[in-house]
Amino acid sequence: MDSTTTLARNVTLGNVTEQETFNTTSPNMSEWSFPVGYYGNTTALLWRVIPPILMTVGTIGNTMTILVLLHQQKMTSTALFLFALAISDTLTLFSGLLTGWVMFTWDLDIRLLSNPGCKTLVYMIYCSIHLSTWLIVAVTLERTACVLFPHKVRLDCSPRNAWLIIVTIVIAVFGINIILPVIFDLNGYEGKKCAPSIDIVWNVYQWIDFTLSFGAPFPLLLIGNVVIVVQLARSRSRNKRMNISGQAHDTRPLSMLIIALSAVFFLTMTPIAVMDVSYPYLMEKILALERVDPYTAWYDYEYLLFQQTVVELVCYFNSTFNFVFYVFSGTKFRTELKSMGCCQERKGTSLFITTTSK
Repeated sequence: MDSTTTLARNVTLGNVTEQETFNTTSPNMSEWSFPVGYYGNTTALLWRVIPPILMTVGTIGNTMTILVLLHQQKMTSTALFLFALAISDTLTLFSGLLTGWVMFTWDLDIRLLSNPGCKTLVYMIYCSIHLSTWLIVAVTLERTACVLFPHKVRLDCSPRNAWLIIVTIVIAVFGINIILPVIFDLNGYEGKKCAPSIDIVWNVYQWIDFTLSFGAPFPLLLIGNVVIVVQLARSRSRNKRMNISGQAHDTRPLSMLIIALSAVFFLTMTPIAVMDVSYPYLMEKILALERVDPYTAWYDYEYLLFQQTVVELVCYFNSTFNFVFYVFSGTKFRTELKSMGCCQERKGTSLFITTTSK
């Protein structure tokens, strides 16, 4: 396998089928041979080393989260959102990272094994990422509503309503993305493998993907977190004036948890969103440079794929380390985790309580 093909085999979040390679049969390229350089080797190394670490840590953390939440007699609405998020995050890790890891480790693109496999893998990676994103939005907006309308929260933020919201998000995400199995094919447009067979529809969908994964969630999360921070500051100031030392149910740790989840989303998803938007323009410049300076163009191509790999692997941190924030969000989760490990039954304990007592 030549170096061009090796470097082209990278799975990207926003450009899952972008496998542009230099046309080595063109007149100005036919006499050249391009070895894999530093950035090409580093890209391959990152894909071999990082994914198994993230998948292992993320799977263990998400599994522990699911078990702890199931250990409760009754889950709160927030706990239900986090339960669904743990499942979605695990699906994201395996549908996205596993493909790239196998590809660079054993030179096997599992998307190319069959046409149904190609369609299913592409469908699941986009659906799982969108699902995780909107579950974070849902739990953030719920917390925002809690701090703005604390007296109405007992009625609106119920487990039943949480289930309805989760089901609605699942149906919407899988419904919108149903176009992917329709347009993707093992032999796609212009000879690309596991790629869209209708290029125009794919160009439109890329902006739909950007909107679902970052464009729409970003302002919603930003506004929600600003409201939460402002309300927390006001509550703290009010409690000091009234000499209130504590409450039966202090929800500040829960608010801090939601802020932490949103902060991780901003830090990990912003780079890949910027890359998705800029990638076509950067690739266009490289292909233009190929006509006059093939070697420099190849170097720039390797560097672009290296950058793409870094931001993509960083985005999967969003699905890997949520468990850490749960552990440090309060003593109840840690206590429940210890009791579950010691096979002790705990009754009447509710994690991630939404309301405060009057």
